[in-house]
Amino acid sequence: MRPSDTSPAIQARKDAGYRSLSPTERGELLRDAWWAGRELQLAGLRARFPQENEAQLELRLAERWLGPDLFARVMEQRRERGMG
Repeated sequence: MRPSDTSPAIQARKDAGYRSLSPTERGELLRDAWWAGRELQLAGLRARFPQENEAQLELRLAERWLGPDLFARVMEQRRERGMG
């Protein structure tokens, strides 16, 4: 699927560039994009909750990723195991 703001010629060049990457390079690109997205989400949480420390922000991020139900189950299991 081509983004609406990208011309077909540019998209073809991008696609060729991605195809030319080795599996390791693709993995590194994916990892870097994942970390960038994570850092952007944390920055947003820091702006919304400036009083919270990094551990609290990490928990908020985990809840976003897992959803409230799974997050609650994980936290309950952690408490049962004496992990916080």
